[in-house]
Amino acid sequence: MAEMNSIASGLSGLALRRDGVKSNVHSGSTLESYVLPANLRIDDNETNLALSCMEVIKVSKNGKQQTRRLGISSNHRSILITSNRPQGKVMGLLKRNNAAADGGSTGGSGAASSAATVPTNELDLSMIVRLQLGQQSRRFFKARAKSNDSGAHPQSLSIIYRRPNNASTVAAVGSAVIDSLAKMPLTPSGTNKVRMDAGEDSLDLIIPSKKDFDALLRTLEDLLEFYKEDEPYSNLDLAFLQFHLENMGKRLGNDVKVSCHEWVSLCKRFNAPLSKSEATNLYRTLSPEADGIDMYGVSILMNKLKASASKSFKDPRDKLFQTMAISKTEGVQRRIAPSPTGPPGAFVKGFGDGEATGGKLAFLSATDNKSQVVSARAFLDFLHDKQNETDMSIDDVHDLFYQLNGHRLSKELEDTMSLVSGMKSAPHGVSWEKEYITWEVFTKYLMLESNDVFDPDRAKPSSCVMTEPLNNYWINTSHDTYLHRTKETLQDPKIAEKTDLQSYTLALYHGARAIELDVWDGQKDPVVRHGETDFPDNTIIDSTTKKSARSVSSLKFSDVLQTIAYFLQSEPKSFPIILLIENHCSLPFQEIMAKNIEYILEKRGFLYRPDPNLTPTSALPSPADLVGKVLIKSKRATSGKTTVLNNDFDDENRTAVAPESGGYDSEDDIDNNVVAFTSSGSIKSKAKTNVTYEQLFKIARHDATEANATAKSLSIQHDDATRRAAQARNHADALLRDVGMSYEELKKKRADGSDHVAEEGTEIVFDGEVAFDEDRVVVKDAENKAVEIAAAFAESVEDSRLVFSAASAEARSETELFEIARQDLTEQEVILAEAKEALEEVSNRNRRLKDAAERALAEARSNREYADNAENRVAAVKALLDKSHNQAVSSETVAGTADAEAKISEERACDAEARAQKARAKADKEKAKAIEESKKEDVLEGKLASYKNMQTELAEAIKSAQHRADDAVAMSEKLTDGIREIKSGNFDGDAKNVVERKLKERKSLNKKMDISLAEMITLEKKLREMENTYEDLRRKTKLQAKAAASAHKQADQLVSIADQLEDHALEEREAANLRNTACARAKQSVENFDAVLTSTETQLAEAERAAKEARELAIVSRERAEQLTKDAEGVQDTSSLEEDVSNAQIDCDAFQSAYDFAKESKEEAVWRAAEARLAHEKNCLNLASLERDAMSELLHQEYVQQAELLAVNACENAEALAKIAEDLKDKLEEAESVAAEKAGALAIATRFKEKMRRVQPISQSLSKLILLHSCNYRTWMRSMKTPTWTMHNFPEHKIVKMAEDGKEEWKDMVEFNKNHFSRAYPPSSSCNYNPLLPWAMGCQFASMNFTRNKFMLVNDGRFRENGNTGYVLKPEYLCSDSLGDLDDAMGCHRPRKVTIRILSGFCLPKSMDTKPGMQKRTINPFVVVTMYDGSPASLLPPPTFSSGVVKGNGLNPIWNEREAASFTCLSPALGIVSFAVYDHDDVSKKDLFIGGAAVPVRCMREGYRCVSLFDSNNSRSGAMKFSSLFVKVRCV
Repeated sequence: MAEMNSIASGLSGLALRRDGVKSNVHSGSTLESYVLPANLRIDDNETNLALSCMEVIKVSKNGKQQTRRLGISSNHRSILITSNRPQGKVMGLLKRNNAAADGGSTGGSGAASSAATVPTNELDLSMIVRLQLGQQSRRFFKARAKSNDSGAHPQSLSIIYRRPNNASTVAAVGSAVIDSLAKMPLTPSGTNKVRMDAGEDSLDLIIPSKKDFDALLRTLEDLLEFYKEDEPYSNLDLAFLQFHLENMGKRLGNDVKVSCHEWVSLCKRFNAPLSKSEATNLYRTLSPEADGIDMYGVSILMNKLKASASKSFKDPRDKLFQTMAISKTEGVQRRIAPSPTGPPGAFVKGFGDGEATGGKLAFLSATDNKSQVVSARAFLDFLHDKQNETDMSIDDVHDLFYQLNGHRLSKELEDTMSLVSGMKSAPHGVSWEKEYITWEVFTKYLMLESNDVFDPDRAKPSSCVMTEPLNNYWINTSHDTYLHRTKETLQDPKIAEKTDLQSYTLALYHGARAIELDVWDGQKDPVVRHGETDFPDNTIIDSTTKKSARSVSSLKFSDVLQTIAYFLQSEPKSFPIILLIENHCSLPFQEIMAKNIEYILEKRGFLYRPDPNLTPTSALPSPADLVGKVLIKSKRATSGKTTVLNNDFDDENRTAVAPESGGYDSEDDIDNNVVAFTSSGSIKSKAKTNVTYEQLFKIARHDATEANATAKSLSIQHDDATRRAAQARNHADALLRDVGMSYEELKKKRADGSDHVAEEGTEIVFDGEVAFDEDRVVVKDAENKAVEIAAAFAESVEDSRLVFSAASAEARSETELFEIARQDLTEQEVILAEAKEALEEVSNRNRRLKDAAERALAEARSNREYADNAENRVAAVKALLDKSHNQAVSSETVAGTADAEAKISEERACDAEARAQKARAKADKEKAKAIEESKKEDVLEGKLASYKNMQTELAEAIKSAQHRADDAVAMSEKLTDGIREIKSGNFDGDAKNVVERKLKERKSLNKKMDISLAEMITLEKKLREMENTYEDLRRKTKLQAKAAASAHKQADQLVSIADQLEDHALEEREAANLRNTACARAKQSVENFDAVLTSTETQLAEAERAAKEARELAIVSRERAEQLTKDAEGVQDTSSLEEDVSNAQIDCDAFQSAYDFAKESKEEAVWRAAEARLAHEKNCLNLASLERDAMSELLHQEYVQQAELLAVNACENAEALAKIAEDLKDKLEEAESVAAEKAGALAIATRFKEKMRRVQPISQSLSKLILLHSCNYRTWMRSMKTPTWTMHNFPEHKIVKMAEDGKEEWKDMVEFNKNHFSRAYPPSSSCNYNPLLPWAMGCQFASMNFTRNKFMLVNDGRFRENGNTGYVLKPEYLCSDSLGDLDDAMGCHRPRKVTIRILSGFCLPKSMDTKPGMQKRTINPFVVVTMYDGSPASLLPPPTFSSGVVKGNGLNPIWNEREAASFTCLSPALGIVSFAVYDHDDVSKKDLFIGGAAVPVRCMREGYRCVSLFDSNNSRSGAMKFSSLFVKVRCV
């Protein structure tokens, strides 16, 4: 409870900045004019940052808290914070050299000198990603864990900023230092630790003062808002250059120089297609000898670099520009001057941005793009015809031009530019800034967000679409949010379950609004961790019986809730956050969960508690109704119940199979009185029964076992009879073949000749004599021994068959006994395990009671000692109070004497100071007069020097004019001589034309000579006038110098007198100060003694109170110790439990012996049966052989009748055996039917048992906080009848199977999701899936692992719509009541053809996956475009298009692909186009991801568009901020 109060109090201290503090972001017109608070203001020459600025507490990477000073730079673009760390470690912020900033000045007091040497770190606004209120960062987590403090300081702030993200960047920073953030990875192993927050770090601060906290937060938010407003219209090239220079440890400014080596390094960073020698040569063209060039020179080099980089292919923007451009002389010429008020190194933004000329007119060739402009009218036609922006008007274009050309220019500068252009004003009152743009401005527009392929209007949050019920939205969902996602955890299963609390912060700021929590029992509190669902047999999960979980990384549930609360504190206007809780907790821990939710979320107003009057058909609230709220999804109990069915866990659903439609579902019988089972379902009773589900299962298992054993026995008998019948049949057939007759023919013959056939073993006698001829056959038994042997051996065969039958029956009996013994042993082992567990539980409880009693006794002794010490302290404070009374009386006397002396000395000092002040005023007046005279002298001298320079310039101009005239005369004479020579006839060519041409040239030269002579005469006249003026000015200067010298002499005398009087006044003042100090000390002594008395009295009261509390605490702890000791003495006796364990062990041993004996008997019986079977089969073979031999002997001896008799007997025997086999078959079928019925009943009982095992108690207090109820999917018919707050969870492969099953299944799911919820999730925590399919089927939650892959890029593109708020309204057909035809509703009959042509790219950085050794390599980019369609065709692989590879150019690669990417989107409301840029590594033959973007088809705009690229964190910060593609899009 104390922990909950601490957490709640920490949250209550955080100010709701956006609601409670008024922002003054519009109080100034620019970022530079913003008025900073006094304790954040730093001037350029500031040297005492450590003394003058705001005091803060910085949290280091190891959780230590360090006191620092923080301020804002003079240009309002950087945060400065002091540091005392040594040099040599790279962290990401630039080192600020205070000594250099001070201009290298020395002197001053020791304190000031010491302050000037304090190291300071600098963080530029351009690097800041966001501000986070509260303690949400990893360093704050470490600090709290280190201090064992569950609470949090109310004024806590994290500044999240972008740090360099590759080894080359780090190496370039050199010795830059930051003491507040983690190291950049400098080793190969470090570079593999690419998190979702790779490249981001935090500056974590605690501000002790609430006033300072509000001021700092308000200032940072205002400055960041100003910066974002300025950024789109700033010089992109300058910002790009600034970013890379800062990462090299440099700052933009007029005094910054870039060396040749640094320029080569910049080219590598730009990924420019230049070798080291080519970059060096380019540098030398501008600076052949100098060691460094300024920022103006670097900007010129940048333009040359881009021109040389695109020399192989023409920039596609040029062709587009040329179709609209006109000559600048037809429009306007402008003067571009360095900005006197802008930041160092920045130029005025305006017409011709990028044409910084240092104040000179830019007269360029009419064939250069930079000498051409585009008019507003031509640009409007471009928007209408090419860009399909038909809603734009000419006024809109004028406003756009004014912004692009620099809307912050002053009116005076605008008028000056119009005057220079040759016209005082533009026609119709339109300024030139609104009427024309240059090539540079046009290309800048093409790369702006306003020209992005993603419609900016759809990328903004729209409140009007957030009023639908919650189930009508796609919601950005994070899967297994608690996992620490790095490359190592994705590849190494040993650390794949590592958790990270900051993962929740990152997911929320990434746009996720549904986050997952798998909550389990912890040691004392519920924890969030990864695990596998397990329900022990016959066990209700609670804190006393559940075995301790294996040691895995986990997070406290309360810490996760606190992190979410901090996020809502920072983002109070966030749409609702949904907690997808998978509850594995026992009842006591569920109660703790409910308390955590109430104290952390509900107490701050963040929790949405469901309306108890909500009906199953009621519509749920909208996101707009739930702003700033937290919703909970988990299991909730129905009305009047205290249990829930826990059968909806992700790990089990991946392998679970739903019951068939119309089949038995054990979930229906949970609340019924089941007494038995059949194969078709359960048998219920209206009366209440005490039979448990375990007993029902055992009965069903016993019945199934018996039925199965009977069926097996009959099956063996049937198989034996069938085999014997087959053998007899084969034997009879063989005999019939021997006699050459069929069985029917033989029976007919015997029937016809029955009077002449004697019985076997008799003689046939005719007429009283024995005869032997052709017609008579006499049989004698003695004559055929083979027949006698066969008859005798038949009896042995029958005996062996009886032995085999008996052995088989014995084996079956022994097997049944063995199975019974095995089951008995298994049940006894379970009983033994339960007995041991019960004994262990009681023993542990007894041990805990004993330990608690011992701790209570130790605590009681400690409290007793503390109470005694408190009593002693009371006595000591009383003695101190008496002593303080005596000292206070004597100090009052001393204070009176000191006060009188101080008054006298103060009067003398004041008189001396008055005289000195008068003298000083007079001296200052004379001094000011002397200074004024000196200024006049300086002005005259300046004019004199100016006139002297002008004379020199005029003389040089006259000399130059003279030279031009002389040159013209010489050339004219030369032409005259040539003409004479031609006329003299010494020329073979066309003399006439040559003479005419030379005459024209001579005439032109004469004209130039006349102009030069006229200019020379004019300049000589000006020179003479200037010489006269110079002489007059020189005389005036001499007179003024004499007047200034006299004034200075008079002022020096008066200053000397004033100095003497001030020295005297100073002496008097020092004496007065000494006496005043003495008086003050005496008075302070009196006050101190009074304070001491007050403090001592307070201490006495506090000591008495503490003593009282200590006594009470000692009494309470003693009573508690006595009670615990009494409880420990009365612990439960374990002897009975130990006896139970012993008896169970004895029984288990007995059952084990019986099991071993049964096993041995079964094996022996089976062996005997096998031996008997082998002997019987051998006898049968022998009998058949003997009978065949007998038949052969009889036939040989022509005893035909005897052979026929044997054949008849064999056939009759075969028929009898076949009849036996048929009877056994009927019995077997009946037994198998019974066994199948019992097996079906056992299957039903098993499913019922599994369900009943999962019926667990639910905390009523927790259940009341849950809005969305998670339940398992069974059939759509059942699902449609569930309440609107019901949610189903589907693994990805089941979603795919539903889609493959046909339109009906697809349509059922869409209908369900119109009024309910469903969630899809990936196959594991390390891979993702295509979310388009579940979105197309209406799933609100498509859980994604927030790791870098192509499908996460698609997810980011989907939720880029609506301002990345985490909610996007689904298409109409997924929300409306009537669906109709699926294809028609999805728009499949109205497909949209999208054609995309990749033209060029800009400022592509290196991949984050680039190995450290390959950082100096220039990238080889190519683009992959993919269409992800949401129609049923999405089951097929998505169509893709790959551009060619541009070798060695990432600065401005040009593709100009002839073949365009052409796709047909069957469902435009769902489809998404993905752009992914890769670097093809020729060495490793791998394609490394650089950046990408995904654009929904319904958000895509036509025309010539830019594609803003995002990194894997869905961020456009750092180097990625400048990266983009230029494409042409057409949608039909």
